[in-house]
Amino acid sequence: MYVHISRHVRVFITEKQHEFTNKWKNHEHFLQSELPIEEAITAKTLSDKGILVRKKLDTDTQYALNKHIRFTNE
Repeated sequence: MYVHISRHVRVFITEKQHEFTNKWKNHEHFLQSELPIEEAITAKTLSDKGILVRKKLDTDTQYALNKHIRFTNE
């Protein structure tokens, strides 16, 4: 599955990463400490791809879904 980040930029995500985004898309934001280790790695990968927005806090990392993305099945 592809995710359009901007007009000419699209990124491929796996089914596991798509399930993760579906699980957390209804939350405004979530903390890394709330996630199991496997999902924390997935969150870091998605933030590197630009699908999640990462904010470093003093003791934790906060993630939020990028509001400008669009999912496609191309």
